[in-house]
Amino acid sequence: MEIVSVIGVVVALTLLIILALRGFNLLIISLIVSAIVAFTNNIQINQMLTESYIGGFISFVGKYFLIFLFGAIFGKIMEDSGAATSIARGILKVTGSKSRISVIIAIMLITAALTYGGVSLFVVVFAVMPIARPIFKEMNIPWPIFVGASFLGSGTFTMTMLPGSPQIQNLIPINYLGTTATAAPIVGIVATIVVIPFGLWWLYREDKKYQAKNLGYEETKGIVTQLSEGNNRIPHFLLSIIPSATLLLFLNVIKFSIEVSLALAVIIAGVLFFKFLKEPMKTFNTGAMNVASPILNTSAVVGFGSVVAATNGFEIMKTAILDIPGNPLISLAIATNIIVGITGSASGGLGIAMEALGEHYANLVNPEVLHRIAAISSGGLDSLPHNGAVVTGLTVAGLTHKEGYRPVFWICCVAPLIALIFAIFAAFLIYG
Repeated sequence: MEIVSVIGVVVALTLLIILALRGFNLLIISLIVSAIVAFTNNIQINQMLTESYIGGFISFVGKYFLIFLFGAIFGKIMEDSGAATSIARGILKVTGSKSRISVIIAIMLITAALTYGGVSLFVVVFAVMPIARPIFKEMNIPWPIFVGASFLGSGTFTMTMLPGSPQIQNLIPINYLGTTATAAPIVGIVATIVVIPFGLWWLYREDKKYQAKNLGYEETKGIVTQLSEGNNRIPHFLLSIIPSATLLLFLNVIKFSIEVSLALAVIIAGVLFFKFLKEPMKTFNTGAMNVASPILNTSAVVGFGSVVAATNGFEIMKTAILDIPGNPLISLAIATNIIVGITGSASGGLGIAMEALGEHYANLVNPEVLHRIAAISSGGLDSLPHNGAVVTGLTVAGLTHKEGYRPVFWICCVAPLIALIFAIFAAFLIYG
C-alpha cells in the first residue's frame, strides 16, 4: 500500500507537468492531480477537497495576500508612470545597446533592479518586455534569449540569494525561524557570484547557436502581444528609484514588516508619480486585479502540495530525506528542492518545507544559514514547466513551452542548483 502511495504522488506530479506543458490552467490541473493522490492513498475526495486542498490554499492566501497585493500595485505604478522605463534607460546608458551581449546584460540588470527594488517577479515581465522587444528586433537577437535574460534577473539571485531582497521567497523563512531578510549575507553573495556568470555564459553560448542556424528575432519572436502605449512623459531616473530605495530602507534598515514596507512604497510611488499617470484610478485598479493570477496559481499548487503532505507517500519520502547521512544542510537542500519540484512553486513549496521540516532543522543548524540555504534551494527545481511564474512569463512573451522553456530550465533550474553547491560550501566554512 505504501508503494502505491508513492507511485500515486509520482504519477500526479508527472501528469501535472505534462498538462501544464499543454497549456491547461493550474487551478484545474491541481484539482485533478490532487484527486489522483487522494484515490491512491484511500483519502475520501470530499475530505481531500475541504480539508487538505482548501486548507493549504487558504493558509497561503491568508499569510501572503497583502504582499502579493501591494507588490502588484507597486509594479503597475512603476510601469504606467514610466518609472520602470526611466530606470531601464538609465541602465542602458551604462551598459550600452551596441553589442548583443551588452543587450543581454542590460535586460538582466533592468529586471534585477526592478525585482530587488520591490516589483514582484510575477509581474516584472510586463514592465520589461515593452523595453526589450524593439531592441531585440533591431539587434536581431532571438526572442527566447530575452526570456532567459529576464528570468536570470528576476528568478535567481534577486529572488533567493541577495540579502535583503523583498521577494516573497526570501521572506517566508522569517515566519518560521525568526530571522531577517538579510540572513547569512555572505552565503547569498557567493551564490550570486556563481549564478550570474554561469547564466550570462549560457545565454551567450545559446545566442551563438541561434546565429549558426541563421535564426534571428523574426524567426523566433512567437506571438507578438499588444504592448501598451509608451508614456511620453516619464520621471527622471533619480526620482524613479526613490520608491524602491525607500522600500529597501524600510525593510532592511528600519526593520518594518514587508507588508508595511510595501504599503509605504506604494504610497510614495503614488504621490511621486501621480502626475505621470494618465489614468491613476485605472492603474491602481488594474494593479490590484493583477494579484489574482499569481496568487491563485501559487495557492493552487500549495493546495496540491498540502494534499501530498497528508499522504503516507510523503511521510515515506520525508523520513528518507531526514535519514540522509551527513550535514543536515545537504538533506535540507534536497528536501526543499523535492517539495518545490512537486508543487512547481518556490514560495508555495518553501512554505510547505518550512512547515513540515523547519522545526526539525532549526534544532540542528544556525537559523541564519538555514534561512539562506532553504531560500536558495527553493529556487532550483521550482521552475519546472508547471510553475506559475514560468507559465505567466512565457505567455506574456508570446512563446510556447516548446519555444521558450529551454532557457528557463538552464537559467532557473540548472544555474541555481550549481550556485547552491557553492553556497553550501560557503556555509560549511563560515558556520561550521
